[in-house]
Amino acid sequence: MTIIYPSRTAVLACTLCCTFILSPLYAQSSTATSAEPTFITTGNSPAEPDSQTGWWSSQPKETKLLYTNIAAASLIGIWGLTEWDYGSADWHDADEGWFEQDSKYGGADKFGHFWATYTFADALTGLYKHWGYDSQRANTYAALSAWTVQAFMEMADATSESQGFSWEDMMMNTFGALTSVLMEKYPELDRKIDFRVEYVFNVDVNGIFDDYSNHYYSMVIKLDGFDSVENTLLKYLELHAGYYSRGYDDKTEDDTRSLYAGVSLNFSRLFQQNGWNKTGKALEYLQVPYTVLKASHELD
Repeated sequence: MTIIYPSRTAVLACTLCCTFILSPLYAQSSTATSAEPTFITTGNSPAEPDSQTGWWSSQPKETKLLYTNIAAASLIGIWGLTEWDYGSADWHDADEGWFEQDSKYGGADKFGHFWATYTFADALTGLYKHWGYDSQRANTYAALSAWTVQAFMEMADATSESQGFSWEDMMMNTFGALTSVLMEKYPELDRKIDFRVEYVFNVDVNGIFDDYSNHYYSMVIKLDGFDSVENTLLKYLELHAGYYSRGYDDKTEDDTRSLYAGVSLNFSRLFQQNGWNKTGKALEYLQVPYTVLKASHELD
């Protein structure tokens, strides 16, 4: 049996999901265009800022920001030492390629780096707003935090015999952080576009996650972001354009890369309009499995 270790995308996804759960607000909202932070609860009653007292609550926002970044980097470092053989080799680069068939994972990992950095930056933006930073500064610091954590991971990869430092990964991390900044600066754009990952069970899961052979990455056009369809049933539909690769985790399977187009219901809107705001917000980044009607085109 081949052991598949958890992907770096998966570990960051777990980290940002914890950030989503702990934070009472998020960076952007597909149903609101105001740049001011909006407090969100899982119920229908108006939300209030956190009034709990304690050591953490008494810390200035600058200290919270510093400790949060140290904690995220430490978590990745500890995980890397135990699972990704950090420190097993001298510094070396990895020529992974981009989206060629003979590249690592057919390029799906590059979309993973983009998505993880973008989503982590958005989650931290909401957290930093809650601590008292204004919207612009919160997003700037969050994008820098997400990028720095990813850069730390990449530099640690350089000391791993099985990994290596990837400039391609760093470029996609940068694109992800800048996309978060773009969406925060232009709320109307955020109303219309999401970037998501969908996890399905195409192949057996031999580890905690079976990496990219079970992933779909997509850009989603949300029709409810267009005023012309706001009062029609079309507001509940979304259009997907995405990419995935298969077979790269299994030497007995052919390596394939595919583009796809699809349509689905806007589950984020459905949850938010029924008071499940945090769940709805998370679904702007995570696609409900098996809910997209896809038409695929294989590139190989």
